[in-house]
Amino acid sequence: MTGSWAPRFFSIWIGQQLLWVGSRAGGFALVWWLTRETGSAQVLVTATLGIVVSVVILGPIAGACVDWWNRRLTILISNGAIACVSLLLAYLFWFG
Repeated sequence: MTGSWAPRFFSIWIGQQLLWVGSRAGGFALVWWLTRETGSAQVLVTATLGIVVSVVILGPIAGACVDWWNRRLTILISNGAIACVSLLLAYLFWFG
């Protein structure tokens, strides 16, 4: 039996999953584009490590901090930051 929490929880959960997939696809596309433009294996490794290491190192730290912070505000700020960075990358790509 589901309570009144289920619709709210799953709407937020689905949104976060879509955001996660979009962020991972954007990171992959950025690494792919950098490698294609430079043709350098070193750029490929550096960009991939930049994405992976930041998640591995910052993930546990952020997870511990989020337990103490206002979750709603944290989601709004983090999703807003991701949207701003994505728009900046799109702008930079579009205008060369």
